[in-house]
Amino acid sequence: MDNPNCVSAEELKKQLSHFGSLESPDTGNDRSTARSKRRPPWLIPSILLISSLLSMMWAGMVAWSPVSVFDQAYSEGSFFVVRYHVLANWKSGLLFAVSLTIILGAHELGHYFATRFYRIPSTLPLFIPFPISPAGTCGAVIMMDGSQADRKQIFDIGIAGPLTGLFFAIPIAVLGLMYGAPPTSTTSTIQFGQPLFIQWLDGLVGNVQNVRNDSISNSSMNPMLMAAWVGLLVTGLNMIPVSQLDGGHVIFGLLGRRSRIVSWIAYLLCACFVVYSAIRYKQPDFAIMLLLIPLMGIGHPPSRNDHIQLDWARTALGLLSLTIPIVCIPLRPISLLP
Repeated sequence: MDNPNCVSAEELKKQLSHFGSLESPDTGNDRSTARSKRRPPWLIPSILLISSLLSMMWAGMVAWSPVSVFDQAYSEGSFFVVRYHVLANWKSGLLFAVSLTIILGAHELGHYFATRFYRIPSTLPLFIPFPISPAGTCGAVIMMDGSQADRKQIFDIGIAGPLTGLFFAIPIAVLGLMYGAPPTSTTSTIQFGQPLFIQWLDGLVGNVQNVRNDSISNSSMNPMLMAAWVGLLVTGLNMIPVSQLDGGHVIFGLLGRRSRIVSWIAYLLCACFVVYSAIRYKQPDFAIMLLLIPLMGIGHPPSRNDHIQLDWARTALGLLSLTIPIVCIPLRPISLLP
């Protein structure tokens, strides 16, 4: 999940005490002594970034199927297969890790610099390593004190991340489509459904052979295309107009407190989709995310000033951005092959 989470000022300061300091442009000199006794604010974000890079590199080296590789190693009673993947595919793993970090990092830095522009206290981007997942990461987040931002600022902060991430994801996707499938002896174990956006891009660059269908196996995927796939999926999920996701910030900017109605409708539609996937494919896609969202609240919390109206340019951009989930989320993102 990749979004700026709004928390109260007291809660943010409590959480940030573990990171060293509050990233706010309003910091005064009277705090310098206390700050020097804390950990530097970049320490834990840097550790998480390096851990995520290694985790993503690992996912790329095992063709985005880490669980199957460990299963194979366990059944053979040897970690030779793990060693083989590391030595044979480290370049692919590195390319995937760097490409995905660029996309996710750009997304989070879009949020971060928007908070800095509006002088809203926030953390540095926090990457989340997850080495047993196909992508090797759960994305990245920043935490900010949303109570200090007004409705327009919430909109700008929310939309900045997806737009910046897409700015880098699109050329990486095009390069991935032109790059083609790398030679590999990896057995196909996972099928990745391709979103409409990648299918359209594939048509523009000439229907590359490895994307002739609406899904690609992990053995046919290449590092840059996979990075773009993950980046688009993360962007699409975060633009769903609920809670404190990016889409929740955008719909709140558009409708203010009335956005709660849209958020509930969107959440119920997502719940129907999860139930449909569970019945149709025996695979409840995004069920965990569906369960986590109510913990943040379905609707968006109030801002410093909910009555500020958006100008026509922001309104048009916000409405257009709500189509991102439709074109970036495949109907069946991941399916296991027999």
